Amino acid sequence: MKLPYLPVISLVLAALCLNSAGLCADTPKYGLAADNRIFAQELVNRLTVQNPKLITAGMHCLAPGGSVQTIVASTLNVIGKASDPNDVDVGQQGFTLISPNPKKSKIGVMMPLHDRSGKLVGALALAFKYRDGDDEVKFLADAVAIRDRVAQDIADLPALFVAVP
Repeated sequence: MKLPYLPVISLVLAALCLNSAGLCADTPKYGLAADNRIFAQELVNRLTVQNPKLITAGMHCLAPGGSVQTIVASTLNVIGKASDPNDVDVGQQGFTLISPNPKKSKIGVMMPLHDRSGKLVGALALAFKYRDGDDEVKFLADAVAIRDRVAQDIADLPALFVAVP
């Protein structure tokens, strides 16, 4: 018995496979951290080198003239991805979130990012290596110290978007 719809079913399955692999044109593609040539990325790169206990780091900001807060710098290839609602709240309202995840051996700290004058310019996300039972207050203190050092290098929000070689 010949199935008349077999070629159509094969095409649909092939399209589903390509889509699940991220190869379809409508799959969102974010920028690569290695290709991100703005000052914010330089700061993220620098702070990860200076802090070997960090697993990942990223900056979430509303670009001048932009309408949506996005990830503007990261150790991950998610440049340009819209910030999650919690990340937006941190970047706009200025509170801190601490998220221990013993199953993944990491703790995330999302906190407000300021420029050197103290003005809120976005959010800084840091993830540290973590084991269940580690002192979460110590991670918060380390994250705040990193954030405060980075803030001294930020003249203002537009400075984060200046192109660097």
